[in-house]
Formats: sequence, structure tokens, C-alpha cells
Amino acid sequence: MQKLLIVTRHTPLPWEDGAGAYLHDVARFLACAGFRVEMLWLAPHEHLLWQKWWRLPDAFDSSVRLRLPGAIRCGRHYFFPGMVWFPFKARALHRVRRLLEATGLRRPRRGPPPVTAAGRDRHPWASPPSPGELASVEHFARGFRPAAILASYSWMCPVFQLPSLKGARRACLAHDVGWKRALLSAGRNGDSGAPEISREDETGWLRPAGTIVAISESDAEEFRTLAPEATVLVAPKALEARIPVAESSSRGLLFVGSDNAFNTEGLEWFLHEVWPQVRRDVPDATLDVCGSVNRSVVLRPEGVAFHGMVPGLETYYARAAIAIVPLLRSTGLNIKLVEAAAFGRVIVASPNILVGAPFLRDAAVIAGSAAEFASAVRRLLLDPAARAAAADRALAAVQARLAPGVCYGPLAARLLGERRQTHAAAGCGAA
Repeated sequence: MQKLLIVTRHTPLPWEDGAGAYLHDVARFLACAGFRVEMLWLAPHEHLLWQKWWRLPDAFDSSVRLRLPGAIRCGRHYFFPGMVWFPFKARALHRVRRLLEATGLRRPRRGPPPVTAAGRDRHPWASPPSPGELASVEHFARGFRPAAILASYSWMCPVFQLPSLKGARRACLAHDVGWKRALLSAGRNGDSGAPEISREDETGWLRPAGTIVAISESDAEEFRTLAPEATVLVAPKALEARIPVAESSSRGLLFVGSDNAFNTEGLEWFLHEVWPQVRRDVPDATLDVCGSVNRSVVLRPEGVAFHGMVPGLETYYARAAIAIVPLLRSTGLNIKLVEAAAFGRVIVASPNILVGAPFLRDAAVIAGSAAEFASAVRRLLLDPAARAAAADRALAAVQARLAPGVCYGPLAARLLGERRQTHAAAGCGAA
């Protein structure tokens, strides 16, 4: 069994957001395809660390071994000894500083003390690995000695140049084109308007990547330009069509999303501009909102229920007549879009959403303005036959384009050093 190391700064927990679900899905498939998969999560959440003890939920597949720097792992349990020691260390250092200041050997600090998390090395999310992160990867890789390494997001690709990874087959799971997302995000929320990363930044980060995994064909075209010497594969989020269960009389809508800026902006637009029109024409219409987006959206109109993060979405899809994807900005492949199609739900979406999933064009209703969005929702809520026909088209598209072996088989073969997809990879299913 070959060893595969996955390095990520972003959360790999599949219930937290689409990127985490995608990464977990790929890791699970590669474990099924014949790899011993170890995933090194470089920046676990602070609230997990301060628990000192944390149990990895069962929703994270046991075939993927999750590693956290500084943690002692025992089965699905993690112990963070540094978080136990840190308060004692901080108090001791504070007393030493006060003693030195009292004796005149140290000048008193001016202003508030710097805020740190147990002395951890934190860097912006979309930035190359810090020296501390590189040291963590180097230390782990020296003991693990992987045959292949997968970096999550383009800015993590500098880990490929570490001495311990020399000779390992290298691939970057890109998720999206980072500089385009940064460009779309620039100038929002009162910032300076300068993109967080540039096209030149991403070109440099991708240089050592032997293989780049794009989540859509439109992204792949850009990566072929950014890194002409790399092999670019297209691997959309794999899904298996599920038998839909819903009442034909349902008046329910569903939105699923994490609390990133694009989801927040899109849902707030829908609630402010579209939802009043829907409720005026269909007074018994309801909307379920699932995911951490509830943390960032202030509006709470009548008929809308915010559920936060939920253990599973089956119940909410079962009672939903329509899945909405009203994002004003989007990059890559929108996970909530293909997930709704896999559940056999008719989708009403903004025009830019289908750039990463043109195969769903016949399964979704596209609405460019608030009036068009409200009209499409109203029409579909009142027409069960039209919803059923669109759902059939969505399920057919998922079965044809998003089977796990089709999506991830070429990546498994590439990392295994084979020219063709293995039988093991072809038999693995989606999460």
C-alpha cells in the first residue's frame, strides 16, 4: 500500500463547508483506491484546541487518518498537551517580566499585549506556508515518507520543495482559481480594494506542482495557462444520485452554505429583494437555511428558519420543493448546486453559478434579477409537474457526470504512478 500525505490549512471537516466536503471526499476515495492516507491539518480551529481533548466525529471517514500538529492521537481522540501547559507558561512568563520591570532590567511594555493562540504560528488563509507550517510538514514527512503528496489550495504548493518530499509524486487540489476569487472579493466590506493574491502569486506557487486538480473545466483552462508544464486534471465533486422523497404539495425552499462572503452576500440579497415577492404571491412558502451562514446574516424575515450546522441534510432536502443558489459572485464549482441536483431537487440559481457546471444547464432555472428569481420560484412552487421534470434531468446529469470513478479515478491513477485508472479506484463510491 502506497503512502499519501495530504496537507491542508483549510478545514477538512466535511460538515463545515463545501471545500472541506470536497477535500474529505477526495481523501476518502484515494484511501479506497489503495493509499494509506494521512492528512495533516496545519491550522485546526482554536475552539478545538482549547477543549484540550477532542473527539473526531464519526462523519469523518475512518480510512483517512487526520493528524494535528502538537496533538497526541488515540483512535478518534486528540489530546493537546500544549493547551494544558500554555496557561501555566503564560503566567510564569508574566511574573518574570514583572520582576524584571520592577528591578529595572526590562522596560515596561506600552499598549496591549499581542494576542496569540498558545504561541501558534498563524498566517492569513490564502498565503504560502509559514516557516512553522513548513517545519510541521517536514517533521511529519520525515517519519511518514510518503510516495505521493496532495496540497490543498495552490498557496500550499511550496511544501513540495521540502527535502523530505523529494521524489514524491505531487498534486495540487486547487478548489478554485485563487486569484480570480481574490479579485471578485477585492473592494468589498470597506477594504482597500487590493486583491489578496495576484495572478503572479498563484503562478509562482503552482510552479513545483506536477499535477493540478481543477474542480471544473473552466478552471482547468486557466490553470493550463498558469502552469503549462503541469498536468491538469478535471475532478468535480463526486456525488451519487439519491432517491428523492418529497411531497408534491411542498412549498419549501432550501439554502445551504457556510459563512463565507459570497454566501452571505447572496443570501442577504435574496432575503431582502426576492423573499418579500415570494411571500406576497405564495404566503405559505417557507425557507430553511442550513450551515454556518446563519452567523453572518442579520436579516430574520418571517417564514425563514435558520438551523445552523446540522448533522445531515437528508431531512431538509426531503421537505424542500426547490433548492436556491442566489449567489451574486462565484468561482469554481458550487458544491451546493451539484448536491441539490444529486438529491433530485429543482434548482433556481443566479446566471454565474453554471459556469463551473454547464452539464446542469437543463436541470436548473436561471434567474438574473430579483423579479425573475421570484417569478421562477413562484412558478415552480405551484407546478409540481415542472419540478418533477427538472428533478429527473438533474438526477440524469449527476449519474452521467459525477460518478466517483469518473471524477477521481484519473487522480488516483496519477498519484499511484499508473497510466490507467485502477479497478480499486473505479469501485469506490462517494461520501
